[in-house]
Amino acid sequence: MQNEPNLLKRQDIDALNTVEAAFRSGPLAEALNSAPELERRRGLTREQFDREYRSPQRPVVLEGYAAHWPSVREWTFENLAVRCADVPVMVDSYTSRSARRTTFGEFVRLLDKNADSDSAPLYLQEWYYQTIAPELAPDMPELDIAQYDFRRDLYGEAASTNHQLWIGQRGGITRLHQDSYSVDVMHVQIVGEKRWHIMGPDAELLVGTDGEPRLEELCAAPGTRLMRFVLRPGDVLYLPSRWFHRIELLNDSIGLGRKALDSGNLRAHIRQRVGELLALALNPDELRTTHSELFDVVIARARALANRMDIDLSRLRQ
Repeated sequence: MQNEPNLLKRQDIDALNTVEAAFRSGPLAEALNSAPELERRRGLTREQFDREYRSPQRPVVLEGYAAHWPSVREWTFENLAVRCADVPVMVDSYTSRSARRTTFGEFVRLLDKNADSDSAPLYLQEWYYQTIAPELAPDMPELDIAQYDFRRDLYGEAASTNHQLWIGQRGGITRLHQDSYSVDVMHVQIVGEKRWHIMGPDAELLVGTDGEPRLEELCAAPGTRLMRFVLRPGDVLYLPSRWFHRIELLNDSIGLGRKALDSGNLRAHIRQRVGELLALALNPDELRTTHSELFDVVIARARALANRMDIDLSRLRQ
């Protein structure tokens, strides 16, 4: 198996731990203190967004763009626990050793119980709520700025709107990564606040001849484009495809992850989708060993897509 030289792009556990440690101490942690804030805009029209940000592929925070959503105005952990009390969820799915199934009502009770302990923060990641809790969907209307999403033409309306909720406890971390499948990120903050650290698609962290990551070079390179910002309730983040991002939960938090595929990224999207499915079909044992923290997550993504496309996974078609 070919080894990716850029540590930021590798998803094995050793690389993930190395990069996460760099955010906590050393040159990268120091660079964050002086990193510029991502641009924030308020009151943009769809046409202005397309012209000034989507077309030139410039990330931006749209302040208060979703402030009118029912979810932003009304949701609390407590009322969601009542509405979704018995809905099954997978908690901490990004960490195979602690991943476990429970109900949403029990998850909220665990958050309260865990708040005053020394245990790691709990996180409900990539919750495809529309499959098992579709009653929540009207509280999060479709974003007009995301209507260019070409996945609608590829997979159909249901699959293209199969968005994810990210619900977690203060102190939770989503480690640095690029979103899969060459999609643009549109993240809507609903409850609480999150601190984001982002880097441009050309950011590169290589290992020196001494075996140590060359963090000074990463921080100094113009292509790194290190920035930071805080996302607050009602804010919408637009992050073009292949931008690296890392998230810290400043409070107990609820956010909506909404992807959008630009037609210019169609070939890369298809290649990555097909490559992932072929890897799962032809090389599952090795992948489960080398990417133990991601294997079940990727399986869950594939099942969610198949469900929304009404594909029968029990059959082979001629």
